Amino acid sequence: MKSRYMQESDAEFDEAGDIAIRLKVLAGEVYNMQTHMEWLRRQLFPSTATGVFLDRFAQQRGLERRHAIKAAGQLTFRVNETKNYSLAIPRGTAVSTDTDSPVRLYTTEEGEIEAGSYSVTIPAEAEIAGYRGNIKINTAVVPVSVPAEIDSVTNYSTFKGGANEESDTTLRARILESYVNQPNGMNASYYTVLATSVEGVSKAGVVGKARGAGTVNIYVASTDGSITNDKLREVQQVVENERELNVDVLVAAGGGIYYDLYVTVTAKAGYEAQEVIAKCTDAFEDYLSSLPMGGKLYLPNLGKYLLDTGCIETYEFNPIMDDMSLPGSQFFIAGDVEIEVE
Repeated sequence: MKSRYMQESDAEFDEAGDIAIRLKVLAGEVYNMQTHMEWLRRQLFPSTATGVFLDRFAQQRGLERRHAIKAAGQLTFRVNETKNYSLAIPRGTAVSTDTDSPVRLYTTEEGEIEAGSYSVTIPAEAEIAGYRGNIKINTAVVPVSVPAEIDSVTNYSTFKGGANEESDTTLRARILESYVNQPNGMNASYYTVLATSVEGVSKAGVVGKARGAGTVNIYVASTDGSITNDKLREVQQVVENERELNVDVLVAAGGGIYYDLYVTVTAKAGYEAQEVIAKCTDAFEDYLSSLPMGGKLYLPNLGKYLLDTGCIETYEFNPIMDDMSLPGSQFFIAGDVEIEVE
């Protein structure tokens, strides 16, 4: 702009003059306008849209971003000696894990250790929705707002079901997949859409001729990998009402296959090790969540998810890790996670 001004005006340019100040302001506004136009251009297509604009493309395809879910489980409160009175434990009693990144849990119901009893088990959930709430056995052992008479607390079973809000990357993949595999009333995509339309079903795998000609098996799973018999019956009813004529459809629970992550990463400057581990763990969970029933896991794709966290420079998987494919009745679940930060 400066050179063009000097060319058109045939005058010297004074960096401290009024014209210079005006041109600098104008240049900044032009840059902001161009940046906004580039951002707006990306929102015009589902392959590049983000945020609420991507949500609108999802709505056009009958899809919706999956919301974050709190992990749920049970906490067991114990006393060393029995009492001759009932010991109440109010709803909202807080307990924390003893891990490097503590997770706080709250009871969702009232409970009491009855007179003469040593313990009571009460349903509880994580304070914050997300994968971090999925804790291992015997890790919730730190009392936070527990009645003073309680001697110990723990979780004898895992907390599970927690999931982060679906990322743009995963939602975008589902949207683009809906363009490629159009339901036509008789293909696998049709039955997948029917099964996942039931609330609580996040994945469905369709296997044709599983029990011979004219049969279809649909394997389903929820966010945490489990599925109740009531939910199976609900999906079966939905499918029965909409299935093709003369087709025998069976809905069954899919099988979860654990996949372990062992990786060494190099953190970018300014990131603490615990922050890197948390982000990479979430990225691992997101990648597994994005894989369909009967999906294929590729290490380069998993690596891209790790790099997209923006907190690492490089990564190196343990040699024992490898690409893996599953049949249509199985899906991936996160197993052990060991991340070494350099």
